[in-house]
Amino acid sequence: MKKKEKIDLVILIIWPILAAVLSLLFKVNAFGSIILFLFLPAVYLSVRGIKYMKKSLIFSLVVGIPGIIIVEYLAHLSDAWLVPFTIFPIRLFGFVTIESILWAFFLIYYIIMFYEYFLDKHVAKHLWHPHMKYLAMLVLLGVVVFLVLLFYSPNVLKIPYFYLCFGILLILIPIIIELFTYSRLSSKFFKAAAYFFFMTFIYEVTSLKLGIVAFPGTEFIGWVSILGVSFPFEELFFWCMLFTLAALSYYEFFDDDEK
Repeated sequence: MKKKEKIDLVILIIWPILAAVLSLLFKVNAFGSIILFLFLPAVYLSVRGIKYMKKSLIFSLVVGIPGIIIVEYLAHLSDAWLVPFTIFPIRLFGFVTIESILWAFFLIYYIIMFYEYFLDKHVAKHLWHPHMKYLAMLVLLGVVVFLVLLFYSPNVLKIPYFYLCFGILLILIPIIIELFTYSRLSSKFFKAAAYFFFMTFIYEVTSLKLGIVAFPGTEFIGWVSILGVSFPFEELFFWCMLFTLAALSYYEFFDDDEK
């Protein structure tokens, strides 16, 4: 790792701690937390690694925005989690906040930029890998199925133990498939996951202390209590620990070279 990259890494390690202090000091809302924890470090990495920016933006747009709209709606409907307050006057489909959409986009973008800048260092000749058309088709299919069920059979969308089902199907299984098939990616994946576990854990505790996120349901396999807050085990396992690995699994399979 080059000297400038070591400096950048130190800055990004310190930043979540500073973001938490500022968030608690000024009692920021969900939008403010996104700015502090995700937007600002993502912009910093964009400046430092501008050659990775366009490809990361495209992938994050294709995956993050439609994906979070569906997942957030299902989560709210099933009482898995919710964002109680929004500064915007609308919630898509009655549930999905603009903050959630921004959160998903910037988190995925931050993960991909971090991975490319510090670990993969792969500058693609094309911004759109041929496999991305399959991912786009899967996302489009998911949107169509969601809309059809929403308007014609909304009761089907209320899924028991939604967080567990979602986590196994769309997070855990893709990770297992990708890392068993391309084990050489493991080192890079787990290094990125270590950083984002550190960041997301701080973000999680801060968000709960400020009431930015809540878990109103009971259909969880367990609870974690630490630093004065409690949240489902699924949140620790699937978001803090595995989400980065899942995002990189999708990215490498559909939009990179798996090397």
